[in-house]
Amino acid sequence: MPSIENIQEAVGMTTYEKLAITLSAIAILIPIIQWIWKKWIMKESVQFFPTGQAMLFFNQSGSYIRIYGVLESKNKATTIKKIRIVISRMRDDRKLNLAWSHIISPVNQSMLGRFVQTTEAAHPFRVEADSVACAFIEYCDPSDSSGIKIRNICSNLNPYIQGIVSNHNFVEALELFSKSPEFLDARNQVAPDMFWEVGKYTVDVYVEYGKRKTKAFPLEFSVTEQNYIDFQKNISEALLASLKNCYNTPCDFKTPTVEVSERKV
Repeated sequence: MPSIENIQEAVGMTTYEKLAITLSAIAILIPIIQWIWKKWIMKESVQFFPTGQAMLFFNQSGSYIRIYGVLESKNKATTIKKIRIVISRMRDDRKLNLAWSHIISPVNQSMLGRFVQTTEAAHPFRVEADSVACAFIEYCDPSDSSGIKIRNICSNLNPYIQGIVSNHNFVEALELFSKSPEFLDARNQVAPDMFWEVGKYTVDVYVEYGKRKTKAFPLEFSVTEQNYIDFQKNISEALLASLKNCYNTPCDFKTPTVEVSERKV
């Protein structure tokens, strides 16, 4: 009768060798399976988290907003292609459709003794897997329809402003211009473009990422009575900009900060 050793030799491979080959095959297959899983099966998942603050603007470019937040990409890296928002004024459901225009650096830089934030034109950027990227973003009207209208109104005032400037100091010119029929008429034309009124607003942030994917994130904020008063001054300030420029006097636009929170839907 043949021994066990003889049988194993006849088979041509020991149990240990079979186990070693099996383990080696598994070791080779695991990275391949992981790559296939991450590349073709696992899907990226984007999340947007507001920091709780936004800045509201109204000037010669119209009404726009800057929202501070971070973006997270779960499972795998992805590219943020574009971000747009829809702001709804709850009082009358009037909407403001804005697209990202600038990315704001989270790092303040000191220039001439004061701190400033640097900005760059909005562009696609990559978020690595299971990490976050800063999303301090300014959103404006891509058509600039309101801004074009306001700047045209301001340009029409320039001949009248030049007539005042040539014969008066700044204080006199400011009083004459701000009480003139031309100024008051222009202010009435600009006022409807000021979107910010007292009350609650909803914001839907639409993040386009990866291969034609879009995800919405609902937010909300409120505009106070003091915010509204500041913006009423901004309407006048937009019209006074050319006059102040003639006297090298800086403009005084108000940019209130409001609290932003996630909205339950």
